[in-house]
Amino acid sequence: MSNFGNQRTLQQGPSPAGQLVWGVVSTALLAGWIYWQMGPMAALGGVIGIFVHEYGHVLAINRAGMGPGRIHIIPFLGGAASWRTPPDSEYTGALVALAGPAFGMVAAIPFLVIAKVTGQAMWLEAALFISIINLLNLAPAPPLDGSKVLGPVLARVHPMLERAALLAVGGLAIVWALSRHSYIFAAFVGISIMGSLGRGGIRAPSRPLSGGEQLSLVGLFAATVFMCLVTLQIIADGLGKSSPLDLLANLVRFHA
Repeated sequence: MSNFGNQRTLQQGPSPAGQLVWGVVSTALLAGWIYWQMGPMAALGGVIGIFVHEYGHVLAINRAGMGPGRIHIIPFLGGAASWRTPPDSEYTGALVALAGPAFGMVAAIPFLVIAKVTGQAMWLEAALFISIINLLNLAPAPPLDGSKVLGPVLARVHPMLERAALLAVGGLAIVWALSRHSYIFAAFVGISIMGSLGRGGIRAPSRPLSGGEQLSLVGLFAATVFMCLVTLQIIADGLGKSSPLDLLANLVRFHA
């Protein structure tokens, strides 16, 4: 289960009442799916974490003058944020994409605090799920946020480098998903890869990155990854694990 920062241009949609009903139903379906797969604390952390992640996208969308941004919950998959007007540059689009994982990590803080105050490790399960969905979203494979951040950086070096990375990382993501029996996620990534490669360009035409913007994105991307890993280290310490890798290696046992 992962969250997808997939931004789309807004089109005429259902009435506000219809949107509210669908929002409640889709959120309930998503929570029920996570609960069935990973238990109640993962469901709690997942729903809160996805909303906060997507709200990070919305904040960046509105700040960039692309709004109003909207949050959409996708049953069995995660969430998405939509904009009214597309970004005016690759840099703006990348910042909007990166805002989701960066802001999304805020959702883990209350669970870490509760776990520290109560001494109950079960709250760390919610923080763990939040950290994982944000870290996974930084992978440079469509439709994940990392592809929108690192894609323009790689394309500035050479367009074929972006496509090669897209295929390599996307292929690994599909293999990983299949190994975890996450067939919906694997199909979604596969369809997104084919769609990206099938278009004339992987992204909508906009102003390319400058050299300074390229370095800025690499730094911001690295800082966001570091934040996720630090949070995972805190969780690992709370669970008596030596490192995030040790924690992830024992994740199945932890949920059992």
